[in-house]
Amino acid sequence: MSPATSSRWCPTPEQLMILEELYRRGIKTPNASQIQRITAHLSLYGNIEGKNVFYWFQNHKARDRQKLKRNLIKQQQLQYQLYHPDLHYLQQNQSNHHYPILNYFDPPPPPPHTSSPLYSLSYHKSPAFPPQEGLEGAPAQMMMNHPWKVDIPFSAA
Repeated sequence: MSPATSSRWCPTPEQLMILEELYRRGIKTPNASQIQRITAHLSLYGNIEGKNVFYWFQNHKARDRQKLKRNLIKQQQLQYQLYHPDLHYLQQNQSNHHYPILNYFDPPPPPPHTSSPLYSLSYHKSPAFPPQEGLEGAPAQMMMNHPWKVDIPFSAA
């Protein structure tokens, strides 16, 4: 479809300026008579129909809400970072350095030097769970005495 026969309304700069000014002044959802008056006034500056005015206000209001929501989310994220700087630093560090996350439930791949299918099926020893001696053993004792720090964020609901 060529631009000359396009059925889509393309507002002139003057029409846009007037519509935006009306919106700024508080007309967010014009009623039928307001739409008729606005359409009559805007027709002085180019081709326009009442439905164009109606949809322009509807779309502009929706975009305003989306923008407001995005700004609110950004503001909440900034406030959260102010109150939880260590968590923000951790997230930045992880995203910048791409540290691998260990999956403790998957067995490691078999060593490359073995080709025996039986050996690869029986190879489920995971370095993530080293063999522990008793509770009196050094690795177990180190694990028990480690000062674990866990921050659990609570949402304000």
